[in-house]
Amino acid sequence: MINYKFEIRKIAVLMVLIIPLFAFSSELEYKLEKPQKLFVGTPFKLHINISSAVSDSIFSTQNDTLDIFILKNIESAEEINDEIKTTLIDLTYQPFDTGEFTFPELEFAVRTADSLQILKTKEFILNIESVITDSTESIKDIAAPLTVNLKFLDYFIPLLIIILIIFAIKYLIKLLKKTKKDFSEPEIIDDRPAYIIALELLNKLKKEDLLIKGDFLNFYFRISLILRLFIELHYKINSVEMTTSEIRANLILDDHSEKSEILKFLGQADMIKFAKVIPKNSDSELALTWLENYFKSFEKFTTNLSSLKLRQGRQSEQKQTKKEF
Repeated sequence: MINYKFEIRKIAVLMVLIIPLFAFSSELEYKLEKPQKLFVGTPFKLHINISSAVSDSIFSTQNDTLDIFILKNIESAEEINDEIKTTLIDLTYQPFDTGEFTFPELEFAVRTADSLQILKTKEFILNIESVITDSTESIKDIAAPLTVNLKFLDYFIPLLIIILIIFAIKYLIKLLKKTKKDFSEPEIIDDRPAYIIALELLNKLKKEDLLIKGDFLNFYFRISLILRLFIELHYKINSVEMTTSEIRANLILDDHSEKSEILKFLGQADMIKFAKVIPKNSDSELALTWLENYFKSFEKFTTNLSSLKLRQGRQSEQKQTKKEF
C-alpha cells in the first residue's frame, strides 16, 4: 500500500530544493537615458540593474570600448529584498565625434560559489550631431532699411581728406629720408698708397701661421685676394671680382715682365684653390716672399714720384718769382 504522506513529503522537499535555483537565477535589465537629440559632448546615461543572490559577486569588464564614447562616471549601489540582491550601476558617457555609431554591448560577470555567469546588454545605434540648433531663434529686422540720399559734398569732402592724407604721408616719408641722409656718417676713405694697405694685410696674414698649420687652401686664397686688391687700388680696374683670364685682358702695363709675374702668381694660386693641388712649403714661402718684395718695390716708385713733384713745384715757384721781378 502506497504511503501518500511520505510521497507528499518527498515532493515538498524536491520543490524546496528546486525553487531556490529559479529564485536566484541572475537577470540583467538596462535603460538608456539621453536627450531627444544627442550632440558632441552631451552626456547620456546607461542604467544597469542586475538581480542575483546575496552571496554572488558582480564584476564588469572594460566599459570604455570605443574612442568616440568616453566613460566619464560610474555610480553603483546595492539593494537586498527577500534574499535577492539588486545591483544598480549608472554609467555616464560622452560622445566626441559626429555621425551614426553603434554603441557596443557591455558584459557583466556574476560569480557564484561554484559557477560564473556572463550577462550582456544589447548593441544600440546613436546618432551624434555637431551643433545645437535652436529653431526658435531667428534673425528679424528691427526696422525697415532707410534710404540715404548723398549730395556732392558728401562725396567730395571724404575724397579731399583722403588726398590730403596721401600727400601728408608722402611729405613725411621724403622728410625722413632727407633727415636720415643729413645725419648719415661720413664715408671713411683710406687714402694711403695701395702698396702700404697691401703690406699691412700681408703682415696680418703672416701672423696667422697658415703654412705651419697646413691650411694651404686658405693661405693661397688670402694672398691672391690681397694681390687683386692691390691691382684694383693701384691700377684702377675691378680686379677683385675678375677671374685671372679677365685680369689678363684688362690689365695694361708698360712692363710686360711685371704682368707676366702677376699672372703666373695668380695661376699658381688658382691651381691650389680650384684643383686642390697641395704645394710644397718651400714654394709657398717663395710665393709669399715674391709678393712682399713686389709691394715694397712700389715704395721707391712712390718716393721718387713725390720727389719729382716736389722739384717741379719748386721750379714753378721760382719761375713765378722771376716773372714778378
